[in-house]
Amino acid sequence: MDKRTELLKQAVHLFSLKGFHQTSVQEVAQAAGISKGAFYKHFDSKENLFIEILKQYHEEITQAISHSQHAPGSDNKDVFKEKLSIEIERTLSNQDFFMMVLKDFPLSDSEKLKSLFLELRQSTLTLHKTILLDTYGTSIEPFLPDLVLVLEGLMQQYIVTLVIEQKYVTISRLVNFITASIDAIVDNLHKMEPVLTEARSPAATLEESFQQLAEKIKTSIPLPEKLLASLDLLKEQVGKQQQEEFLIEALLVYLKQHPSIKNEVSYLENFI
Repeated sequence: MDKRTELLKQAVHLFSLKGFHQTSVQEVAQAAGISKGAFYKHFDSKENLFIEILKQYHEEITQAISHSQHAPGSDNKDVFKEKLSIEIERTLSNQDFFMMVLKDFPLSDSEKLKSLFLELRQSTLTLHKTILLDTYGTSIEPFLPDLVLVLEGLMQQYIVTLVIEQKYVTISRLVNFITASIDAIVDNLHKMEPVLTEARSPAATLEESFQQLAEKIKTSIPLPEKLLASLDLLKEQVGKQQQEEFLIEALLVYLKQHPSIKNEVSYLENFI
């Protein structure tokens, strides 16, 4: 194991055990078997080390969810449950670290950390929107922000309760309950009015839709370069005052040819 990886490993252990603010660079370096001076050859600061850990955890969970393998014949609901299971299981397996983050960084004064937390938050929102769209289809679009909030609220509160109260339930039982809860809401959307959509500006929704589609392309298409280039061109055209409508239409048709991103393209099309 190289020294950078060892530093990350030891930092996770010490941060989880003592807390970020109570752990010194000297302690991390010593645990990794190097001097404090050698630490700075790998990371500029303890904060940058922490940022690297957060990014790594987020990337591992995101990739595991995006590239999860499904049994032949699995329907959308089975895939949905599998993705939720991965996210909950990965979070619980690193519960000490994540609880430290919640405790030590409720409202960080660091602009760098604030920016990172917002970036990770947006990425997580995009991931959950994609999962919901893939499972329930584009008919839920008007309620998508509300459904994401419900999904995340259920997962987060159950995870925190299981950790703090040291309760044990099987992941499958928890996921089945969460899925049944979302099913019940989706089945009754015709009786409801969306809550969060009215507070969102069209520009913000459009930008988020582009980002959501870009993320889905990166995680579901083996060679994504051409599709990402087409998406960039589409974004450029949509942003122009004098749009070339035929080009926008052609790009949308091209993107829709790929089944794995069809829902995201249709969602984006609503805001163009």
